[in-house]
Amino acid sequence: MIPDSVSALVSFLLLLAPGIVWNQRRARFAPAVKETTLVEVSSVVLASLVATVSASVFLLWPVWLPLLRRLNGPGRGELTDPVAMLPFAGGVVVTSASACALAYGVARWRWRGRSPIRTGRVWNQVFVTHRPLGSGAPFLLVELIDGTIWRGQLGSFDTDPEDADRGLSLAPPLARKRSGEATFERRGNGDRYVILTESQIKSIQVTYPPDPGQPVSVQRGRQARRQRRGR
Repeated sequence: MIPDSVSALVSFLLLLAPGIVWNQRRARFAPAVKETTLVEVSSVVLASLVATVSASVFLLWPVWLPLLRRLNGPGRGELTDPVAMLPFAGGVVVTSASACALAYGVARWRWRGRSPIRTGRVWNQVFVTHRPLGSGAPFLLVELIDGTIWRGQLGSFDTDPEDADRGLSLAPPLARKRSGEATFERRGNGDRYVILTESQIKSIQVTYPPDPGQPVSVQRGRQARRQRRGR
């Protein structure tokens, strides 16, 4: 049991960890491509082998040659002692860490100057991440597939992994314009919400009104600081 566990740990550190680091960095800058499990695992192992072999070459003189001498030395019979194996475990950890650092550095050089691909759902990015400081709840103009347009504040939204199961709610003040109508019709009062599923939605326009609870001077000061940082 113990040798199998140790072998699995060593295999992970040397044959998987560097490739995982490479793939994680690549996913930040290169669009995802559908791959079979075999191809995906093979790419991880191949990247790990290249990084691990390169790191082992760099560490050959300071780390691995002294350890190999111990294996061939007069005290090699003592290597069954777990304490005596600690230098070898340290060599594996150092090699794995160096291979991961090498994979990370090569990935940064490979995609230098490129803007990273943002992770997460677009709704979360637009409604939360990109929401300016000092703004109130986003105001949405939602066009449905049937031509109906809803207007209102964002109430809430969910991030279900399945697109067809996601939805958002619009909060008052609500207005609706059906296909072919010229003007919006106000709908309901302050206690009415509208829930829309993603399968109904054709497009969403988002604006960020200022937070009415904050003084105008504070809002203007934050806007000026953002503009200065953007220069």
